[in-house]
Amino acid sequence: MKADGHCYHFLFWVVRIAMFFWHPVFRVTGRERVPEDACVLCSNHMGMADPLWTIFAVGRKRFFRIMAKEQLLKLPLLGRFLKWIGLIGVKRGENDVNAVRTALKALRDGEQLLIYPEGTRARNGRLPGKTGAVLLAQRAGCPVVPIYIQRRRHPFSPLRMVIGEPYTISFASRRATAEELREATDALMDRIYALGAGVG
Repeated sequence: MKADGHCYHFLFWVVRIAMFFWHPVFRVTGRERVPEDACVLCSNHMGMADPLWTIFAVGRKRFFRIMAKEQLLKLPLLGRFLKWIGLIGVKRGENDVNAVRTALKALRDGEQLLIYPEGTRARNGRLPGKTGAVLLAQRAGCPVVPIYIQRRRHPFSPLRMVIGEPYTISFASRRATAEELREATDALMDRIYALGAGVG
């Protein structure tokens, strides 16, 4: 069961007010670049609260799905809440066909999907991206939106996020080769981190 619009908007403001005390100044560049329709939002990943900040950056009028490790869904109480808001659990280290099918259906139904291509928090610098994000975007025929969230941060400091221009991923044939997926993913990560120039 996925959260309805009223509950989502209520929770948006409750959590945003609470997070205000952690980073009272939150600056977003490029919010207007996020499409109204289906897209794959791809960001670098630094902290546990990154999905929340991305929700705040995109705006309360847009509800999107999030792909994350399946273990989160097994946590008491929190797991039930994450299922309720529509989180898509992914089995790490496996070819999780069910997760891919769920994500593709969401995109084809016009929903937006947040993925962290690095797969985990990159605390000590940039990590190579996993190819799932570009594969989903290509198969669903929707754009990718690169997003950068400030890496260097501490409590009560300003926090910045930059949303880049959406772009379409295409390959020579319908089924991309492993090499094409790797090149497209590396290019996506380059776009994400290029947005962070001067941000920190």
